[in-house]
Amino acid sequence: MGGIEIMSLIPPQYLNSVVSIEVENKDTTGVLSKISIATGFLVGKKVGENDQKQPLFKLFVVTNRHVFQNPKTKELLKEVFFRFNTLDSKSHYFKVPLLKEDKSPLWLMHESEKVDLAVLPINAVAINDAKINFYFFREDSIFYAKDFSIENISTGDGLFVLGFPMRISGKTRNFVIVRQGIIARVDEEVLEDCFFYIDASAYPGNSGGPVINKPEVVAITGTQSNSSAGLIGVISSGETYSDIAISQQTGEPRIVFTEQTGLVRVVPTELIFEIIDKILPTKKEEAKIQDVGPEKIENMKIDTSEKKPS
Repeated sequence: MGGIEIMSLIPPQYLNSVVSIEVENKDTTGVLSKISIATGFLVGKKVGENDQKQPLFKLFVVTNRHVFQNPKTKELLKEVFFRFNTLDSKSHYFKVPLLKEDKSPLWLMHESEKVDLAVLPINAVAINDAKINFYFFREDSIFYAKDFSIENISTGDGLFVLGFPMRISGKTRNFVIVRQGIIARVDEEVLEDCFFYIDASAYPGNSGGPVINKPEVVAITGTQSNSSAGLIGVISSGETYSDIAISQQTGEPRIVFTEQTGLVRVVPTELIFEIIDKILPTKKEEAKIQDVGPEKIENMKIDTSEKKPS
Protein backbone atom coordinates (compact mmCIF):
# COMPACT_ATOMS: atom_id res chain seq x y z
CA MET A 1 0.00 0.00 0.00
CA GLY A 2 1.51 3.29 -1.09
CA GLY A 3 2.19 6.02 1.42
CA ILE A 4 1.36 9.71 1.21
CA GLU A 5 4.31 12.07 0.83
CA ILE A 6 4.01 15.11 3.09
CA MET A 7 5.94 18.18 1.92
CA SER A 8 6.67 21.26 3.99
CA LEU A 9 5.78 24.59 2.39
CA ILE A 10 8.71 26.19 4.22
CA PRO A 11 12.13 24.58 3.77
CA PRO A 12 13.08 23.57 7.35
CA GLN A 13 16.50 25.20 7.06
CA TYR A 14 14.84 28.60 6.67
CA LEU A 15 13.96 28.50 10.37
CA ASN A 16 17.67 28.23 11.17
CA SER A 17 18.29 31.59 9.52
CA VAL A 18 16.21 33.40 12.14
CA VAL A 19 17.96 35.03 15.10
CA SER A 20 16.44 36.31 18.33
CA ILE A 21 17.79 39.80 19.07
CA GLU A 22 17.90 40.31 22.83
CA VAL A 23 18.95 42.77 25.54
CA GLU A 24 19.64 42.37 29.22
CA ASN A 25 16.93 43.62 31.52
CA LYS A 26 16.23 43.55 35.26
CA ASP A 27 12.88 42.16 36.34
CA THR A 28 10.81 43.42 39.28
CA THR A 29 12.99 41.45 41.71
CA GLY A 30 16.22 42.88 40.32
CA VAL A 31 17.31 39.70 38.56
CA LEU A 32 19.16 40.35 35.31
CA SER A 33 17.96 38.29 32.37
CA LYS A 34 17.79 38.50 28.61
CA ILE A 35 14.59 39.40 26.76
CA SER A 36 13.88 39.20 23.06
CA ILE A 37 13.14 42.61 21.54
CA ALA A 38 13.17 41.88 17.82
CA THR A 39 13.94 39.39 15.08
CA GLY A 40 16.85 39.19 12.67
CA PHE A 41 18.01 36.74 10.05
CA LEU A 42 21.13 35.78 8.12
CA VAL A 43 21.91 36.72 4.53
CA GLY A 44 25.01 35.79 2.57
CA LYS A 45 26.61 37.59 -0.36
CA LYS A 46 28.96 35.65 -2.63
CA VAL A 47 32.38 37.31 -2.69
CA GLY A 48 34.46 34.72 -4.55
CA GLU A 49 35.56 31.09 -4.60
CA ASN A 50 38.10 29.01 -2.72
CA ASP A 51 40.80 26.80 -4.26
CA GLN A 52 38.24 24.01 -4.71
CA LYS A 53 35.98 26.35 -6.70
CA GLN A 54 33.45 26.40 -3.87
CA PRO A 55 31.64 29.72 -3.31
CA LEU A 56 32.74 32.01 -0.51
CA PHE A 57 30.14 34.18 1.22
CA LYS A 58 30.21 37.29 3.37
CA LEU A 59 27.70 36.95 6.21
CA PHE A 60 25.27 39.63 7.45
CA VAL A 61 22.55 39.86 10.09
CA VAL A 62 19.55 41.80 8.78
CA THR A 63 16.91 43.50 10.92
CA ASN A 64 15.12 46.87 11.06
CA ARG A 65 16.85 50.19 11.47
CA HIS A 66 14.36 51.12 14.19
CA VAL A 67 15.56 48.14 16.26
CA PHE A 68 19.07 49.61 16.57
CA GLN A 69 18.14 53.31 16.39
CA ASN A 70 15.21 55.06 18.05
CA PRO A 71 13.39 56.74 15.13
CA LYS A 72 12.34 59.74 17.25
CA THR A 73 15.39 60.47 19.41
CA LYS A 74 17.96 58.95 16.98
CA GLU A 75 19.57 57.32 20.02
CA LEU A 76 21.68 54.29 19.08
CA LEU A 77 21.58 50.96 20.88
CA LYS A 78 25.04 50.13 22.26
CA GLU A 79 24.94 46.33 22.20
CA VAL A 80 22.65 43.35 21.80
CA PHE A 81 22.78 39.58 22.17
CA PHE A 82 22.15 37.24 19.26
CA ARG A 83 20.59 33.96 20.25
CA PHE A 84 21.15 30.99 17.95
CA ASN A 85 20.37 27.28 18.13
CA THR A 86 23.19 24.76 18.27
CA LEU A 87 23.52 21.48 16.40
CA ASP A 88 22.59 19.65 19.62
CA SER A 89 19.31 21.62 19.93
CA LYS A 90 20.33 24.06 22.66
CA SER A 91 20.58 27.84 22.65
CA HIS A 92 23.78 29.84 22.40
CA TYR A 93 24.46 33.55 22.86
CA PHE A 94 26.81 36.03 21.26
CA LYS A 95 27.33 39.49 22.72
CA VAL A 96 27.43 41.96 19.84
CA PRO A 97 28.66 45.57 20.08
CA LEU A 98 26.80 47.91 17.75
CA LEU A 99 29.02 51.00 18.02
CA LYS A 100 32.61 51.82 17.10
CA GLU A 101 34.97 53.62 19.46
CA ASP A 102 33.82 56.95 18.02
CA LYS A 103 30.17 55.97 18.83
CA SER A 104 29.23 55.67 15.18
CA PRO A 105 27.26 52.54 14.21
CA LEU A 106 28.99 49.33 13.13
CA TRP A 107 25.84 48.36 11.29
CA LEU A 108 25.00 49.64 7.84
CA MET A 109 22.00 51.60 6.67
CA HIS A 110 20.56 52.70 3.36
CA GLU A 111 21.25 56.20 2.06
CA SER A 112 17.48 56.79 2.11
CA GLU A 113 15.94 57.24 5.56
CA LYS A 114 12.76 55.67 4.19
CA VAL A 115 14.46 52.26 4.22
CA ASP A 116 13.87 50.60 7.59
CA LEU A 117 16.86 48.26 7.43
CA ALA A 118 19.97 47.62 9.49
CA VAL A 119 22.60 45.29 8.04
CA LEU A 120 25.41 44.13 10.33
CA PRO A 121 28.50 42.42 8.87
CA ILE A 122 29.64 39.55 11.10
CA ASN A 123 32.46 37.03 11.12
CA ALA A 124 31.12 33.51 10.66
CA VAL A 125 34.16 31.89 12.31
CA ALA A 126 32.82 32.33 15.85
CA ILE A 127 29.45 30.95 14.79
CA ASN A 128 31.05 27.89 13.21
CA ASP A 129 33.30 27.33 16.22
CA ALA A 130 30.26 27.32 18.54
CA LYS A 131 28.64 24.58 16.42
CA ILE A 132 25.64 26.73 15.56
CA ASN A 133 22.90 25.23 13.41
CA PHE A 134 22.46 28.09 10.95
CA TYR A 135 21.35 28.84 7.41
CA PHE A 136 21.68 32.03 5.39
CA PHE A 137 19.62 33.26 2.46
CA ARG A 138 21.56 33.61 -0.79
CA GLU A 139 20.80 34.54 -4.36
CA ASP A 140 19.02 31.28 -5.23
CA SER A 141 16.55 31.65 -2.35
CA ILE A 142 15.66 35.35 -2.73
CA PHE A 143 13.00 37.14 -4.80
CA TYR A 144 13.14 40.88 -5.56
CA ALA A 145 9.89 42.86 -5.50
CA LYS A 146 10.79 44.52 -8.80
CA ASP A 147 10.83 41.05 -10.38
CA PHE A 148 7.62 39.71 -8.81
CA SER A 149 5.74 39.73 -12.13
CA ILE A 150 8.52 37.76 -13.79
CA GLU A 151 8.57 35.28 -10.90
CA ASN A 152 4.76 34.89 -10.97
CA ILE A 153 4.34 36.49 -7.55
CA SER A 154 1.46 38.93 -7.22
CA THR A 155 -1.16 40.52 -4.97
CA GLY A 156 -3.19 37.86 -3.20
CA ASP A 157 -0.39 35.29 -3.13
CA GLY A 158 0.30 33.55 0.15
CA LEU A 159 3.28 34.07 2.41
CA PHE A 160 4.74 33.23 5.81
CA VAL A 161 6.02 35.62 8.48
CA LEU A 162 8.81 34.25 10.70
CA GLY A 163 9.89 35.72 14.02
CA PHE A 164 9.40 36.13 17.74
CA PRO A 165 6.22 38.17 18.41
CA MET A 166 5.54 39.41 21.93
CA ARG A 167 8.98 38.18 23.08
CA ILE A 168 7.91 34.56 22.73
CA SER A 169 11.19 33.01 21.65
CA GLY A 170 11.33 29.79 23.68
CA LYS A 171 12.85 28.99 27.07
CA THR A 172 15.53 26.47 26.14
CA ARG A 173 16.19 27.41 22.50
CA ASN A 174 14.76 29.51 19.67
CA PHE A 175 11.37 28.27 18.53
CA VAL A 176 10.39 30.42 15.57
CA ILE A 177 6.74 31.47 15.34
CA VAL A 178 5.40 30.97 11.80
CA ARG A 179 2.24 32.80 10.71
CA GLN A 180 0.45 33.04 7.37
CA GLY A 181 -0.68 36.02 5.32
CA ILE A 182 -1.01 37.32 1.78
CA ILE A 183 0.53 40.06 -0.33
CA ALA A 184 -1.99 42.88 0.03
CA ARG A 185 -0.51 45.52 -2.25
CA VAL A 186 2.64 45.75 -4.34
CA ASP A 187 2.92 48.37 -7.08
CA GLU A 188 5.19 51.14 -8.30
CA GLU A 189 3.68 53.73 -5.96
CA VAL A 190 4.42 51.92 -2.70
CA LEU A 191 7.73 50.52 -3.94
CA GLU A 192 8.89 54.10 -4.55
CA ASP A 193 8.43 54.58 -0.81
CA CYS A 194 10.58 51.47 -0.18
CA PHE A 195 7.93 49.05 1.03
CA PHE A 196 4.93 46.96 0.04
CA TYR A 197 1.92 45.81 2.05
CA ILE A 198 1.04 42.38 3.34
CA ASP A 199 -2.06 41.29 5.23
CA ALA A 200 -0.71 39.28 8.15
CA SER A 201 -0.55 39.10 11.93
CA ALA A 202 2.62 40.84 13.10
CA TYR A 203 3.25 42.16 16.60
CA PRO A 204 6.07 43.76 18.60
CA GLY A 205 9.02 41.39 18.32
CA ASN A 206 8.30 40.54 14.68
CA SER A 207 10.28 43.62 13.62
CA GLY A 208 13.12 42.59 11.33
CA GLY A 209 11.75 39.13 10.61
CA PRO A 210 11.89 37.50 7.17
CA VAL A 211 8.82 37.17 4.93
CA ILE A 212 8.75 33.98 2.88
CA ASN A 213 6.84 33.41 -0.35
CA LYS A 214 4.37 30.53 -0.05
CA PRO A 215 4.91 28.11 -2.95
CA GLU A 216 1.81 27.27 -5.00
CA VAL A 217 1.37 24.24 -7.24
CA VAL A 218 -1.99 25.25 -8.74
CA ALA A 219 -3.24 28.38 -10.48
CA ILE A 220 -6.48 29.58 -12.06
CA THR A 221 -6.84 29.38 -15.82
CA GLY A 222 -4.78 31.98 -17.63
CA THR A 223 -2.32 32.56 -14.78
CA GLN A 224 0.90 30.95 -13.58
CA SER A 225 2.03 30.12 -10.06
CA ASN A 226 5.38 30.20 -8.31
CA SER A 227 6.27 26.78 -6.90
CA SER A 228 9.38 27.86 -4.99
CA ALA A 229 9.68 29.26 -1.47
CA GLY A 230 12.04 32.17 -0.99
CA LEU A 231 12.76 35.39 0.89
CA ILE A 232 10.62 38.28 -0.41
CA GLY A 233 11.08 40.94 2.26
CA VAL A 234 11.64 42.12 5.82
CA ILE A 235 8.88 42.96 8.31
CA SER A 236 9.00 46.67 9.20
CA SER A 237 5.91 48.01 10.98
CA GLY A 238 2.17 47.60 11.18
CA GLU A 239 -0.31 50.20 9.96
CA THR A 240 -2.45 51.48 12.81
CA TYR A 241 -5.54 53.65 13.20
CA SER A 242 -6.83 55.71 16.11
CA ASP A 243 -10.21 55.23 17.77
CA ILE A 244 -11.16 58.22 19.95
CA ALA A 245 -13.44 58.00 22.98
CA ILE A 246 -15.53 61.19 23.34
CA SER A 247 -16.81 62.47 26.70
CA GLN A 248 -20.63 62.57 26.78
CA GLN A 249 -20.49 65.52 29.19
CA THR A 250 -18.04 67.82 27.40
CA GLY A 251 -17.98 66.42 23.89
CA GLU A 252 -14.18 66.49 24.09
CA PRO A 253 -11.84 63.58 23.30
CA ARG A 254 -10.90 61.66 26.45
CA ILE A 255 -8.93 58.60 25.35
CA VAL A 256 -7.26 57.67 22.08
CA PHE A 257 -7.01 53.95 21.35
CA THR A 258 -4.45 52.85 18.76
CA GLU A 259 -5.44 49.66 16.96
CA GLN A 260 -3.74 47.45 14.39
CA THR A 261 -5.27 47.27 10.92
CA GLY A 262 -3.69 43.93 9.99
CA LEU A 263 -1.73 45.63 7.20
CA VAL A 264 2.04 45.39 7.61
CA ARG A 265 4.82 47.20 5.77
CA VAL A 266 7.52 44.97 4.29
CA VAL A 267 10.90 46.18 3.02
CA PRO A 268 11.81 44.59 -0.36
CA THR A 269 14.88 42.34 -0.41
CA GLU A 270 16.67 44.27 -3.15
CA LEU A 271 17.21 47.11 -0.67
CA ILE A 272 19.26 44.77 1.53
CA PHE A 273 21.69 44.25 -1.33
CA GLU A 274 21.75 47.93 -2.25
CA ILE A 275 23.29 48.41 1.21
CA ILE A 276 25.64 45.42 0.97
CA ASP A 277 26.86 46.13 -2.55
CA LYS A 278 27.92 49.65 -1.60
CA ILE A 279 30.35 48.47 1.07
CA LEU A 280 31.67 45.21 -0.33
CA PRO A 281 34.33 46.80 -2.59
CA THR A 282 35.88 48.42 0.51
CA LYS A 283 37.05 46.80 3.72
CA LYS A 284 34.29 47.38 6.25
CA GLU A 285 34.68 46.82 9.96
CA GLU A 286 32.81 43.79 11.28
CA ALA A 287 31.05 43.36 14.57
CA LYS A 288 33.46 41.56 16.90
CA ILE A 289 30.96 39.13 18.31
CA GLN A 290 31.84 37.71 21.72
CA ASP A 291 30.86 34.12 22.47
CA VAL A 292 29.13 34.13 25.87
CA GLY A 293 27.88 30.55 25.67
CA PRO A 294 24.59 29.00 26.74
CA GLU A 295 22.25 30.85 29.06
CA LYS A 296 20.96 29.37 32.29
CA ILE A 297 17.41 28.21 31.72
CA GLU A 298 16.13 29.66 34.99
CA ASN A 299 17.08 33.13 33.76
CA MET A 300 15.18 32.81 30.51
CA LYS A 301 11.92 34.68 30.78
CA ILE A 302 8.94 35.19 28.49
CA ASP A 303 7.52 38.68 28.86
CA THR A 304 4.42 39.52 26.82
CA SER A 305 3.73 42.86 28.49
CA GLU A 306 5.31 44.98 25.74
CA LYS A 307 2.62 46.58 23.57
CA LYS A 308 4.61 48.99 21.42
CA PRO A 309 6.52 48.09 18.26
CA SER A 310 10.18 47.33 18.88
